Amino acid sequence: MMQVPWDDMQLFLSLLRTRRLSATGEALGFDTSTASRRLAKLEAELDVPLFDRTREGLVPTATALRLLASAEEMERASHAFRRELDGLEREVEGAVKLSVPPGIAESFVAPMLGGLLARHPKLRFEVDASVKQADLTRREADLAIRTIRPSGGPLVRQLLTRAQWVPMATAEMVAALGPLKSWDHVPWITWGQGLEHLHAARWLSERVRQPPVLKTNSFVMQVSAVQQGLGVALVPAPYAQVHRLELLRLSRKLAADAKSLPIDDLWLVTHEALRRVPRVAAAWDFIASSFS
Repeated sequence: MMQVPWDDMQLFLSLLRTRRLSATGEALGFDTSTASRRLAKLEAELDVPLFDRTREGLVPTATALRLLASAEEMERASHAFRRELDGLEREVEGAVKLSVPPGIAESFVAPMLGGLLARHPKLRFEVDASVKQADLTRREADLAIRTIRPSGGPLVRQLLTRAQWVPMATAEMVAALGPLKSWDHVPWITWGQGLEHLHAARWLSERVRQPPVLKTNSFVMQVSAVQQGLGVALVPAPYAQVHRLELLRLSRKLAADAKSLPIDDLWLVTHEALRRVPRVAAAWDFIASSFS
């Protein structure tokens, strides 16, 4: 009986989920041409077509869909094996994979890693600072920081902090603007195309009629542009201390309106099977205490 390597099953499952060679290659750590060659090799070894190649992407064949349940069962078994193996760890050592939103990764998590490493010098870190949420049940990360309360699944979570979005600028710009009487009297920096649905972006678009001085999908760039004096942005309050920004001075009317600015909760999350694994527990406890 032919033995199918687990690497091939990972490729197969990823292709079923993404329907893109490029996305699968990026997820598994190789380029599109390698993903294409590996798929062709797998189909040749199995002697069955798994996907139809179309301009819109890959379309799974009836055979592929029939094999899906068995492949997912292999995946669950692999994850269970890894969790049992993790449970055998005794010392605080090894790699900790973190999934952290952009902005939070650079401004808050990166400065913490030095202290964590000083306390546990055998730790190593891998940080995914993308907007994509890692799937903790599939071991895409050991720990995640999220702005939305996780629900469902075998997950453990802890509220790290709660922060309101506030209008911030450099001290020089705050002084130049003086007490603000209209939201339109500000050179705004806000979210770009595709992210207008974010609560902070919606709040601003409902009140400002003037075009912004900068629109970008990068939160890190927004903060950097504010630091350079380009304009004003809505930023969670804790960033003021980290980046030496100041809140705008507001008239009584705008101060009342600013109370409706959105509030974000920040959650620390892990799989329940990993919570007591020494390397994960050490990172969890340090991050939680640092945020508090």
